[in-house]
Amino acid sequence: MSVKGRPVGIVLAAGASSRMGAPKALLEADGVTFVARLVETLRQGGCASVVVVVAADSGTVASEVVRCGARLVVNPGGRGGQIGSLRAALDFLGKLDEPPAAIVFTPVDNPAVTSDTVGRLIEGWRASRALIVMPRHGEERGHPVLADMTIANEFLSPGLEEGARTVVRRDPARVLEVPVDDAATVDDIDTPRRYRDRFGGGHE
Repeated sequence: MSVKGRPVGIVLAAGASSRMGAPKALLEADGVTFVARLVETLRQGGCASVVVVVAADSGTVASEVVRCGARLVVNPGGRGGQIGSLRAALDFLGKLDEPPAAIVFTPVDNPAVTSDTVGRLIEGWRASRALIVMPRHGEERGHPVLADMTIANEFLSPGLEEGARTVVRRDPARVLEVPVDDAATVDDIDTPRRYRDRFGGGHE
């Protein structure tokens, strides 16, 4: 599918999941794995395609990514944390014959975000041409985050002490906040307790 003029979704799923004790990408949210649900949400929201960054090119997480038809990108061992994984995705996209116009990225632990939220971010970007578009739920900013590819190199710069947040917070004038009713934008599922509370998961 052509990505000309359309964003590509990125799911960051290379973390060690040390607090969860199991790969978050493979946990189930209403009968669907976190990663599969996010891939479908990004597609339905308007992304031309979806890239999922994982820690290894084999194993159950990689197999699940292939099963749901996303593009697999490997950040070996999850090095560099989420910003390292985002950089791996950007490196991959930068080598495409037809790079995307923007990216919509999210960690895998925000699985219940709605496709309507993704669509509203894309609509806001198209209408305003803001370089960064973020959802705001109540008083909090959340995920996914849309970034225009004209600033992609900023995420590749060394010395980002807070990772992608350093870029996002660099210039408030270029950030568009989109108010949403989607509480999942600020609901990180990163511990067994949070998983049980949100989805009734039995993992300890």
